Amino acid sequence: MDTENGRAGGQLTVVIADDSPTLRKIVGSVLERDGFRVVTSEDGVEAVQTVFATQPDAIILDVQMPRVSGYVAARLLKDDWQTADIPVILLTSLDAATDRYWGALVGADRFLSKDFEAPQLVAAVREVIQRADESRGGRARLVPDPVELGDDDVYARIGDLLDRKLFEAQVHAEVTSIASEVFGFEETVAAVLTVLGRVVDYDLAAVLMLDDKSTYVTLARDSSHQQYAEFFSAIAGAAGQVTGQHVDVADLVPRIADPDRMLGAEDEGGMATFLSMPLKARGRIVGVLGLSSATKNAFGETSLNTLRLVESPAALVIENARLSGGVLG
Repeated sequence: MDTENGRAGGQLTVVIADDSPTLRKIVGSVLERDGFRVVTSEDGVEAVQTVFATQPDAIILDVQMPRVSGYVAARLLKDDWQTADIPVILLTSLDAATDRYWGALVGADRFLSKDFEAPQLVAAVREVIQRADESRGGRARLVPDPVELGDDDVYARIGDLLDRKLFEAQVHAEVTSIASEVFGFEETVAAVLTVLGRVVDYDLAAVLMLDDKSTYVTLARDSSHQQYAEFFSAIAGAAGQVTGQHVDVADLVPRIADPDRMLGAEDEGGMATFLSMPLKARGRIVGVLGLSSATKNAFGETSLNTLRLVESPAALVIENARLSGGVLG
């Protein structure tokens, strides 16, 4: 892995993607006169390929391009760790508020109209590069080795991205819909954990509310009393880390949902994996979400990403239910 930020001899590299040869020539000439090294692409697929192959310092994408739009190319590049830190400028004749909103949504760093003046273009490129450098504290960007992508590779990555975004949107919608479909605090917590259980494999799950230490537990699989005890100890420790104060297991108030009597069904073996995340609503941490499994390394990066996805809507739904007066004393 190279750490020289792709700057040969200190020269900054910019990838320009536009289906107009005239615009590519104009933008390229302006930047080359200012000392930039320019690499051009003719459409969105080629833009993605060129960025992975050259690892530039900045990217300029036309919004309306053949095969893949600038919006899709930007989203794909910003989603991949190998290219996520490279600043993107969307260059377009579209200037409606919705276009700017969509540009921000896909991760673009700037939105520049095609009626730009040369100094404005140069200033925009230098600004996004400077901001990217500052966000790293002045450290050079770690640049992966160049990657050669075929057309099918690019389309496959787009398909994977769209599938994942659809999954995320569905999970988010299921959690937020709980507020209108479920009444009562404990029922709300149980519903959140039920949704989580459909997308993450766990044995035990719990939500610990920091205000009164009520700890709502649900079981998805047979779990031993030892695993349960170790899980409670771990979630108390997680609450202590979040609050900066010691939380004693004895202070937790358990509320267990176990209609199928899975606790102690096979009373042997302890907890092998624990994962937790704070629940933050309205600017404050209101609780802790914890998961337990008797299987080693049960929760990978996918589980962690799912928890991150669920955390914000789950915290808000649970806190709203608590404030509505549904908490049982």
